[in-house]
Amino acid sequence: MRKIVFTTLFTFLFQIIYCQESYWQQQVNYIIDVTLNDKEHTLEGFEKIEYINNSPDTLRFIWFHIWPNAYKNERTAFSEQLLLNGNTKFYFSDKDERGYINRLDFKANNITLDVEDHPKFIDVVKLILPSPLAPGQKINITTPFHVKLPYNFSRGGHDGESYQVTQWYPKPAVYDKNGWHPMPYLDQGEFYSEFGNFDVRITIPANYVVAATGELQNEEEKQWLLSRKNFEWHATRTRQKVGGVEKTVELKFPASSTETKTLRYLQNNVHDFAWFADKRFIVNHDTCKLASCRVIDVFTYYTPAEKEVWKNSVQMAKQAIWFYSMNVGEYPYNTVSVVQGPQSFGGGMEYPTITVISSTYSSFSLEETILHEVGHNWFYGILASNERDHPWMDEGVNTFYQYRYYHTKTNIEKGFFEVYAKEKLDQPIETTSEKFSEPNYNLVAYYKTAAWLQWMEQQMGRENFDKAMKEYFNRWKFKHPQPEDFKKIFAENYSMPKQAFDFLSKTGLLPNQSRKGTLFKLWLTRGAIIDNHQVKTQITAGPSLGFNNYDKLMFGAFITNYFPPLNNLKFFGAPLYATGSKTFTGNATAHYSFYPNRFLRKADVFLNGSTFTMNKFVDTAGKKHFTSFQKIVPGFRLTLKERDARSTIHRYLQFKTFFIGEEQLRFLVDTIINGPDTSVLTRVEKQKTNRSLNQLKLVVENFRALYPYRAELNAEQGKGFIRFGFTGNYFFNYGKDGGGAAIRLFTGKFIYTNKSKANSFLYALSLSAPKGSMDYTYSNYFAGRNDYPLQLDKEKWTLGYQQIMIRDGGLKMNTDIQGNIGLTNNWLAALNGSFDIPSQINPLSVLPVKIPLKIFADVGTVAEFWDKESEQDRFLYDAGLQISFLKDLVNVYIPILYSPVYRDYLKSDFIGKKKFLRSISFSIDIQNFSLRKFDKNIPF
Repeated sequence: MRKIVFTTLFTFLFQIIYCQESYWQQQVNYIIDVTLNDKEHTLEGFEKIEYINNSPDTLRFIWFHIWPNAYKNERTAFSEQLLLNGNTKFYFSDKDERGYINRLDFKANNITLDVEDHPKFIDVVKLILPSPLAPGQKINITTPFHVKLPYNFSRGGHDGESYQVTQWYPKPAVYDKNGWHPMPYLDQGEFYSEFGNFDVRITIPANYVVAATGELQNEEEKQWLLSRKNFEWHATRTRQKVGGVEKTVELKFPASSTETKTLRYLQNNVHDFAWFADKRFIVNHDTCKLASCRVIDVFTYYTPAEKEVWKNSVQMAKQAIWFYSMNVGEYPYNTVSVVQGPQSFGGGMEYPTITVISSTYSSFSLEETILHEVGHNWFYGILASNERDHPWMDEGVNTFYQYRYYHTKTNIEKGFFEVYAKEKLDQPIETTSEKFSEPNYNLVAYYKTAAWLQWMEQQMGRENFDKAMKEYFNRWKFKHPQPEDFKKIFAENYSMPKQAFDFLSKTGLLPNQSRKGTLFKLWLTRGAIIDNHQVKTQITAGPSLGFNNYDKLMFGAFITNYFPPLNNLKFFGAPLYATGSKTFTGNATAHYSFYPNRFLRKADVFLNGSTFTMNKFVDTAGKKHFTSFQKIVPGFRLTLKERDARSTIHRYLQFKTFFIGEEQLRFLVDTIINGPDTSVLTRVEKQKTNRSLNQLKLVVENFRALYPYRAELNAEQGKGFIRFGFTGNYFFNYGKDGGGAAIRLFTGKFIYTNKSKANSFLYALSLSAPKGSMDYTYSNYFAGRNDYPLQLDKEKWTLGYQQIMIRDGGLKMNTDIQGNIGLTNNWLAALNGSFDIPSQINPLSVLPVKIPLKIFADVGTVAEFWDKESEQDRFLYDAGLQISFLKDLVNVYIPILYSPVYRDYLKSDFIGKKKFLRSISFSIDIQNFSLRKFDKNIPF
């Protein structure tokens, strides 16, 4: 009895194992008729689908992708992902720039099918079948469809009358051994579709050139295409300045042809169909003979404006086809096309037998992109892995062959990846597309996968590696391989390291990315370039310059190791000699980083120091006396770990202690009696004072593209006082050009801890933006830290006097009245706003360089204004124009409206002439400088 039970159980388990090993995939065949309306940028289509159920399961419904609806509104998964990746262009797009698909009427056997919406995605629907579809059966489904093509925000649409018709027809989702794969259209994250045969007829105005998946069946059209090799565009042109460079600009397309043509394309055994149309295309053609002696056609399509860059594009495509055919497996189709797309979508995108590449100004960049995109015919086209769930199987493997072709050392990608890995911001290779952070999608799915395969090749030997890859291609071409299928083939007698596939699920560096040794180099006139990426530590030294009104020009040298890969111990030092004060100045910093990578992602311990001249006094004898400061600042920063790698939130706690030494001038008067003569001699001496300040700061900031914010709670303690401050920054986006309203809220409280009330002026809360003399931590850069009108001739105008720092109340009006108004040792509250003027009405937009013009407005109050005895207005305000440079690093404020007290100040004799110039202020925000402002993907 037990023997019978065992035999039955064994047979049952064997059948389960056999079913898991047996492979099947669905087949979907298409007949599509489509017409382009180039006036409305729309498609009218009719689709016939033959769906063959090769699965062992009975199907009662089919999920369908209707991806043009991804462009329907700003609430789609596509739009939300763009925002998370920092792109607001689609979110703020006009209605006529968006797209959709409608007029769908799915039928089977003339029976209208019930359609259910996806619970989350408006570009996915479920078709309820009229009867269950058993294994081995097929069903014919038809539907008309109408598509409004969007502006090309992502991979498809149009840019004027240049059309990129991709992901445009209703398409069944993949059903495989893991079930259904209904997925929304995403910009980051590509596709997964069923193989089938396509028969597509495209009706279009006769003066358009069309490039499409598959083989063109119209002989007359083929001859017409070949005649356009030397085609020259004759449009209305003009000479204009574009980005400061004068160039020829095409003003418009020629009028659309009143005649139409219908083109037919056939292609079997592919899983997608894309087509492109433009009236301007030059067409180049050649044939490519493969190793089997089979000859295929190679076409490239490009506009006359790109003719110089694209003139050798056919040869580039042929070299790519030959390279992949020899290294992976022979190209199985009869045609390859490469199309120049508009600049609007950027980069390149692959489809079966055809790829589109945006405009480029470099033939090398074009060659590199053609190689990569043509290579996707193998990894995505023929080996149709699930790119959404396993992007490394497509992008990473393809990048490996790109690096092999160019013998690339991947220095740039290696450096950036190592920074992310060091900062514990990287993700495993086996991460789905939508869960990758935008930087990791490139650094991990592309670069790290390629580096991992390079390591495998080193371990296995190129011959074994190539045998495995060719076996993978031959066994899985025209199928949907999974990661386990890739692994299984490499594990079959090819000497693959046992731990090789463990790296797919790990973060951090690979074995072949380890570094040793130290490289010391000098900074050359062309800049420091990391040319040895096998070195663990790079120490760089070079010339250094500085300037302020007292030290004048400072020159010296710097030495640093702040280069990828970032070491745990990082340092920078720049000793300088000041030509004005004739002293040595400079600054230095040292950081040591720990990476707990649990609750804390990073912990930094640091020590900073600096010394510069802060003031100058000229006595009656014309002798110059300089005073300087020295500061040493130890501290630490704890950066919290975010759960989601795609999170745009950054949180940290920071503590610093400022040990500050300052020189002050002491004036002594000596009376000398020499008989009947008496004289008075004034002596100037320097006196050194020391003070300290503890600072605790808690910061939460969100770098999201829409409505980013920052909140900072700051507590400072010194001798006899505690100073609290909260600063909240919020940005309200209101324009597609990146404009918006930056709102700042500040509230502060000053508390004495003893009765002496010393240092009240230095540390007091200030409603008007403080100047250099109130920078009590010496953390801001000031050209003339202590320049004041009292020291200057009333008619003399100096730049140093105009500089302020945005702290506390932040009112921009340039005055010297903080001492008697707007200064408090109690509480303060202020609201500041900076409003971008849209480029359409910005008068500075006519300049060749983009200079943001804004309107600023400030209002604030302090405790003293609310005293019953006070004669001051309870609120101070100012408003005017703001001109910003270098991502708001430098700002110039021109006040126009302001409180009466400011007006009275400007009318006073104290100011003298040039009243308007002296009311203007500017800030240099170096202390808050971050490379993230220039590139959101830089993690520091």
